[in-house]
This record gives sequence, C-alpha cells and structure tokens, in this order.
Amino acid sequence: MMNSFQFHSKAFLWLLLFLPLIAYIYRRKRWATLSFPQVETLKKVAGMRPSKAQKILTTLRFLALGLLILALARPQLIDHFSESHCSGVDIMLAIDISSSMMGLDFQEGRERNIITRLDIAKQVTREFIRNRPNDRMGMCTFAGNAYWVSPITMNHRWLEENLERLHVGLIEDKTAIGNAIAMCVNRLKDSDAKTKLILLLTDGSNTAGDIAPSIAAEMAAALGIKIYTIGIGKKGTIALAYPDENGNVVTDSLGRPLIVQAQIDLDENLLQTIADKTDGQFFRGENRKQLDDIYKTIDRLEKTDINVQQFANAKDLFPWFIGFALLLLLLEYLLRNSKFQRIP
Repeated sequence: MMNSFQFHSKAFLWLLLFLPLIAYIYRRKRWATLSFPQVETLKKVAGMRPSKAQKILTTLRFLALGLLILALARPQLIDHFSESHCSGVDIMLAIDISSSMMGLDFQEGRERNIITRLDIAKQVTREFIRNRPNDRMGMCTFAGNAYWVSPITMNHRWLEENLERLHVGLIEDKTAIGNAIAMCVNRLKDSDAKTKLILLLTDGSNTAGDIAPSIAAEMAAALGIKIYTIGIGKKGTIALAYPDENGNVVTDSLGRPLIVQAQIDLDENLLQTIADKTDGQFFRGENRKQLDDIYKTIDRLEKTDINVQQFANAKDLFPWFIGFALLLLLLEYLLRNSKFQRIP
C-alpha cells in the first residue's frame, strides 16, 4: 500500500494567483476606523500604530480565503493498492559439488582471488535467483549422492544464504546425476505450478547413485517437468585446487593454490539426452560469459506472467480545509469585536 496527496480539481488553484493582487488593493484602501483594545485600556496601547491590528485581522481573512480556495480544489489523500498474481513457475536448482568443481579453468589472467568452477556456479546461480523474485525455488546438491539444500520457497534470501554454504567435500565424491534428478522430481511432482523446471549444473558424468539418469528423466517427462542441463568447464586435463575440510582452497606460503592435475570427462551426450526427453535444452559453458548467457537465455525462455491489479481509495480532505478556514474567520470576528474593537 502506498499513500499520496492530490487535488481533484486543480483548475481552482489558479484562483490563488489573485490573492496577492487582492491583498495589494486591500492595503491601498484608506481605513476610516481605528482598531483598539477595550476602551478602558486604550492608553496602554497608545503606542500601537493604527495599522498593526488591522494587518493581523487582514492576514486572518486572507488565510481563510486561501484555505477556501484549496477546499474548492478538493484535496484528497489517495491510498494505492496493488495485487499481483503469478502464473506460477516452480524451479529446482541441482548443483554438482564433486571434487572436479574445484577446477581452476575459470581463473582469468592474474586475478589475485582464486576462482573455482563452484565459485562461478554460485555467482551465476545467485544472479538467476535475484532476477526471478516471483518464482518459487528449491535447491539440492549432489556428488556421490543427492542431498537437500532448501525446499521450494519464496524466501530467496534464505535460499541464497544456503547457496553460499555449499562447498566441495560436504558429501562423498563421485557424481550421482540420476539421484539428483529424482530428488528434484519428487519435490516438484505435487506442485500445482503451471510450469515446473529443473536446472541441473554439472561438470562430469554419472558415476554413482542407484537411479539411472535416463529413468529419472523419463519420470520428469511423465510429470511435465522440463530439465535444462548445463555442462560447466572444459573437458580434458585441468588443474584442480586442493580443498581443506571446509572447502577452502589450500595455499602455500606465497598464497599460491596447491593443485593437482585431473582428467575431466563431461558426458555431453547424457546431458543432451536428459534435456531432449523432457523438452528442455542442453547448454555448455566453458567461461564466465558463456555461463552468464546460459542463465539469461533460460530466464528469457521461462518468463513468469504477472497480472497486476491497481486499486485506489480517495479520501476527501476539503472538510478539514473548510473547517480551518471557518476557525480563522471566527478568530478574526472575535478579535475584531473584542481586543481590536473599532470606532466609526
């Protein structure tokens, strides 16, 4: 709800421009009377200039006239309401945290910060979450098995906080892609959303789990769940940073990461098959820009329809302006007939 102030009949405000002219003519008039307090106290105000009392009374009249003009313009206090209805897109994010996600192939130039594949994946996922504030999202992570990170929620801040806690070494190594898909399907199967999506990001092939990825993909397809698969990083031999027990990169005395060389085999055919079975798409991201573009493309492909209804409730304030104007006129009348009496 948002409040604002407005004049319904703004044309009457032009009358305010005539007030200075009327005041000028009014002051030019020669007064034939002398204002004074009670007769018995006349001597006490002998030093008052005859025009001072009249100025006070005139000011009160013009203030009252100005308030009456504002009342004619119908001042209003507007309460604005809006109601939004989303068509409904529920999204499950499945993120690989196997040891290969410590790959340093996303490190660019001479960056002082050590950037791993998982660091980049978390960054682009965070941006994707922030760009879709009207969608419900959940998250799971997987390596040798799949585990919940967050149920489907609209609390995106809490989702981001849990995303930041992800690191390599949380669960046993290897890659259980089928288990991750099955876990996401299990969470989305009872959703009443119009569109249900799984975004699966991995840099390897299925090497663990008790559910075959093809079977899990067929389950998703049967329930109308679309899967976008994202293969991150380069294939072949790459440098992997060595993580400590908290997932931080271990460095030497000069701040250089301790690395090992590893052969990475991304199963592109599997990821393409999963996407095809569910009417989704397979993407490859070998650098930060490509990964950014992938998430932007998915964002454009799966837009959330929002119907917004606007309401406004107007409260007239002119009775208050008229009331204050009448009070000023009453005060002017009382002063003119008591403290500032006139003699003809």
